[in-house]
Amino acid sequence: MKKLPKFLTEEMAEEAIEMVWWMVLNHEPTHFKPKSKACHVVVLVPEQETPDELNAVGRYLNYSVRPYSLFEYSFGNKESEWTADYAEIARSKALKLWNGMNDGRTDIMPHLMYSGDCPFWGGVKRDGIVVACSGVEAHFDRMISGMVADMLIAGAYHAWMNSNDKKENRVNLS
Repeated sequence: MKKLPKFLTEEMAEEAIEMVWWMVLNHEPTHFKPKSKACHVVVLVPEQETPDELNAVGRYLNYSVRPYSLFEYSFGNKESEWTADYAEIARSKALKLWNGMNDGRTDIMPHLMYSGDCPFWGGVKRDGIVVACSGVEAHFDRMISGMVADMLIAGAYHAWMNSNDKKENRVNLS
């Protein structure tokens, strides 16, 4: 059985990405405005696969967690504004973050690079989710990713706090 986070949705990811991009491009002064108006953003969340059988106390004995691409979004004209395959670069950045082969700081980790790896940085891993961006300067890729990640975490928390089943989500250990 496959499970995705209950309070993180594709619609939330799309809204967060569009809102952050709008804020980045439409503010003044220009200290935080990238040179390019083209980029690609990837959001990875954990997908849990559990066996169909529970152990004696109602918990799964073995389960695996892997990255699931909740949402991807592209900005700019791919024919005229993209100077590289930003989508592929953003996916590569996201997987490196997911697998701990980049720590989200301001550089790559050469000792954890494999042949064919993306040599770029610009994303974040926060509270179990990964957001990576490619297309603008690396520091803006990271800023955009961080803003999107924080919005998703806040949005999921808000959805949970306002849900009718909030109390049902607590684990009963008795």
